[in-house]
Amino acid sequence: MDNETGLETVLGSLSTAAASTVLSAVVGTPLAALLPVLAASLANGRHKQRVEGAIADIEARLEGLGDQLNAISDAQFKLINEAIVTILHSPDDRKVDYLKEAIGKSAFSDRLTMHEATLISRALRDVSVEELTFLIECQGQDIVFHENTIEGCINIKKMSFDGERATGLVALGLLTKAQGEGTWDDSGKYIFTPLAKKLLELVSPVND
Repeated sequence: MDNETGLETVLGSLSTAAASTVLSAVVGTPLAALLPVLAASLANGRHKQRVEGAIADIEARLEGLGDQLNAISDAQFKLINEAIVTILHSPDDRKVDYLKEAIGKSAFSDRLTMHEATLISRALRDVSVEELTFLIECQGQDIVFHENTIEGCINIKKMSFDGERATGLVALGLLTKAQGEGTWDDSGKYIFTPLAKKLLELVSPVND
């Protein structure tokens, strides 16, 4: 029994060490050297619970797909993996929920190309929750950065919270100026790109 306990202790230590090594590899930054300090923080404890809960939910959802999961394409596989890695870096419960939604729906995106998977993965990694919320709220409508109201459009001031969210979407390639609308940044209509529509299909809850 003593030998078994000793072996179990060693295996447990090895598992912990392996997990720390994997985490360090995933982080891949000079901050990895601070992980022992960060590991003792309350924020790290919350994040650990967040990630463990998300992984359990994702595993259960994917297992429920049965044979369909075996038929996913390389592009779908890439998107699911990239979204899971993003969860490891997301200390925000709301963004984790969006990512879980995207992972679950990725298995049904059988026409997804590798290029699209790369673009969507990048957008999911960098987009903020507030930008995603703005995207969902404004889908199907045109955006105008203008002081004067233009009928049929969402009119926002560039130097405002909505302006920050919209310009963030522009930087991510999810919102772009409509053709023929001139070149002045604060005039003309902005429309959501095809990439934004594909992202919406993945992150929008079914009940929306």
